[in-house]
Amino acid sequence: MKSDFIKRFFKSFQKKGVSPKGEDTGQTREEDSLNVEKHEAAAEANTTKTTENERAESVDVDTARIEPVQKAQEEKPQTLPNQALICIGEYPAKILAKGQLSNAIDAFRPIFIGKSSEGLIRFGKDALDTEKIAYLDANVDTQFWYQVSPYLAENQELFEKIRGKLEGNKYGVLTVSSLWEGIGSATSPILVSKLKEWNLNTVTLALSPSRLQPSAAHFNAFSSIGMCLAKETATVILLGRDQLNKYAGVDRTGAVIKGNMVLNSLIELMLAKTTFVNELSEISRSFNVKIFTILAATGASLRIYGSLENILDTTLFRPLQSTELISASVLYVLVRLPRDLREKLTRDRIELAVADWFKEKAILKSVYVTEPLYVEDANDRVDLLLFLGGANVKDA
Repeated sequence: MKSDFIKRFFKSFQKKGVSPKGEDTGQTREEDSLNVEKHEAAAEANTTKTTENERAESVDVDTARIEPVQKAQEEKPQTLPNQALICIGEYPAKILAKGQLSNAIDAFRPIFIGKSSEGLIRFGKDALDTEKIAYLDANVDTQFWYQVSPYLAENQELFEKIRGKLEGNKYGVLTVSSLWEGIGSATSPILVSKLKEWNLNTVTLALSPSRLQPSAAHFNAFSSIGMCLAKETATVILLGRDQLNKYAGVDRTGAVIKGNMVLNSLIELMLAKTTFVNELSEISRSFNVKIFTILAATGASLRIYGSLENILDTTLFRPLQSTELISASVLYVLVRLPRDLREKLTRDRIELAVADWFKEKAILKSVYVTEPLYVEDANDRVDLLLFLGGANVKDA
């Protein structure tokens, strides 16, 4: 399955960086990068013009039915636990520092890795300080992963600093990394190995490049994913930059979510589920599935949609990575809903609804619905994240 995935992933890169005459345009198509940035800037501008009365369909899909770890603790009103979050690269740092997670940074003690502390603090807009940052020497060339890897091998101080910040961690580490950047593509696979040495589970949210980005970006991403897959303990969730930019939905308050800011909502929900990293890592090892993709619904009103099945249907309208659903073999489901819906949407009922919904869509070896997160909300909004394991990734 690994070799087939790599062939399909590499095939998508062959379509990048080609001129109308069929000639390779090289590894630095700056105009393409500018197009991506303009597209994202336009999406952010549209978000600011949206009123609170606007409502967009959305769904967060959670997957799993694993042993109810610390069930009693999760029955309480949810707050972000002191879990470990490692953010690699300027792109995700910029998103997280200006989203809703910026208000809870002290609660989950993130670690931001970048080329320089000044650059990360500038992107963080006062949400970050040097205590939350681990950075490389500013003189290191970071265009390609192979330029960064030798520096990381020779300078273990960076990883010792990270290890010190993870002291006492028992929930595992959630890592988010932009794989088209030299730093992200080089650091991600090395960090997987380091965390194994430190006896910590890890899940990597791997952000793949836009189709408009230059071939160098796709080379970095392809190389990094290949190196991660070679690690025995790797659990990788692929998120496409193009798909993130196209996302439209609402959060639990009804506020509109557009574009890549949905990354805040996804990470916040994963952090809220204390056992998420350990559970998904265990599933990955048990079924030898290393690549996952996400179908999501955020802030979906049960009254408006009418049923959980209808909410599940909406997840297909905006996948966060183009995937052949029929090829999926494992499913992990994460759900958050108001406490008032606890009797109506029990864990068993959610599992049954999800299993029935997938009957004609994929032949799954296993469906795990983890214990739902119940929150004190005066609404009927459901957040749902479906983590599909083993599915073929499409070029789209």
